[in-house]
Amino acid sequence: MARPSIQSAVTEKVRAYIAKALQSSPKQMPLSTLAVAKAVGNDRRVLKKYRLDEEIAQAAKLQRRSHRRGTDNARRTMDERLAVLTSERDRMAMQVNSLLGRLALVEGNAKRLGIDPEELYRPLAPPDRRVPRVFGRRG
Repeated sequence: MARPSIQSAVTEKVRAYIAKALQSSPKQMPLSTLAVAKAVGNDRRVLKKYRLDEEIAQAAKLQRRSHRRGTDNARRTMDERLAVLTSERDRMAMQVNSLLGRLALVEGNAKRLGIDPEELYRPLAPPDRRVPRVFGRRG
C-alpha cells in the first residue's frame, strides 16, 4: 500500500503558523519559506512542492504592511478577502478532483465485478406510493 500524502497535515500546520504570525511582528515570527519550514518541522522543498511558499509570500506581504501601518486586525483588506477566496477555490477544486477519482474507482470496480458501468447512471424507479386501505376509514 502506498504511503499517505502529508499535504493536508503540512497545509494545516503552515496555515496555523501563518495565522499566528500575522498577529505578531515580523521579528518575532518571520514569514519566509525557510522560517516556516523550520517552525513546522518540514523541509522547505515540501512547502514548495505543495505551493505553500506562495501563501507564505502573500502572508509576509500582509504582515509587513500591517506591522508598518499598525492597522486593526478586524478590518479585512481586499488582499485578505482575495486570499480567502483563492484558498476556498483551491479547496473546492481539490474536493472535485477527489470526487472524480472516487467516481472512477466506483466505475472500475463495477466493471471488475461484472456490472455494466452504464447501469450505474440509470434513474431509479419511483417508489410505490399506493397506501393500503389498512389505515382508511372504517366502513
